[in-house]
Amino acid sequence: MSTPVSAALYARLIEEATNKRLRESLERIKEACDFLESARAAMTPTSVGKYCIDRWGGPRSQSIRNADKTLFAYVKARSSEQVLPVASHNAHSFEPAIQDETIRAYVALIKAERDEAVRAKNRIVAGLRSIPGVPIDEWIRDRHMSDVGRLTRDEVKPASLPPQARVAIETLLDRHSLQAVGLELYRQRLRSVATNQVLLDKSQVEALIGLLGTDATGIHEHHRAPDQGELER
Repeated sequence: MSTPVSAALYARLIEEATNKRLRESLERIKEACDFLESARAAMTPTSVGKYCIDRWGGPRSQSIRNADKTLFAYVKARSSEQVLPVASHNAHSFEPAIQDETIRAYVALIKAERDEAVRAKNRIVAGLRSIPGVPIDEWIRDRHMSDVGRLTRDEVKPASLPPQARVAIETLLDRHSLQAVGLELYRQRLRSVATNQVLLDKSQVEALIGLLGTDATGIHEHHRAPDQGELER
């Protein structure tokens, strides 16, 4: 995504980094710039810092500005290379101009996360549609009607999943895969780390785990302390 100029600057800054913390901050800022560029959102110290805070807890935008010869220099180089799309003047899609840089960057991040959540949901729906239905007609025909009322849950075998559908569900429930795209399993709900917006509720997550059967024993949620917004709810 970066041009040879910013790539050369990044390589030099990494090589000259005198401590592990600076090197880690440079790597995080580069990943944040790559994300913002792919989302077609403006790269500023505010937007980069917001992404880093949501993803790793830092560095903050003020820390980026203070490091004018390293972190800020790289963000400035990436920003100068960025070509943003021209805003549409269609009256039906008009959005008011946001003057405040912090709010404008936050709105751009929310839009990017919304678009990624929509794409993730579409992938989930496509995977679920590939799961074969339970042959209930054959099941009723093969069993005597008097036994239907006495069947227990353990007696009903789940339908076998196609390998691709199984891999899709396992990836969807894998903590590391979710963290890579800004999602997490929290209280058996699939949600965005940045906005806490729930993509799949508890019953839907349990349904996916149930489809995996005994293979789902290795699935773990991401446990962390609730933030202030969650405590108020």
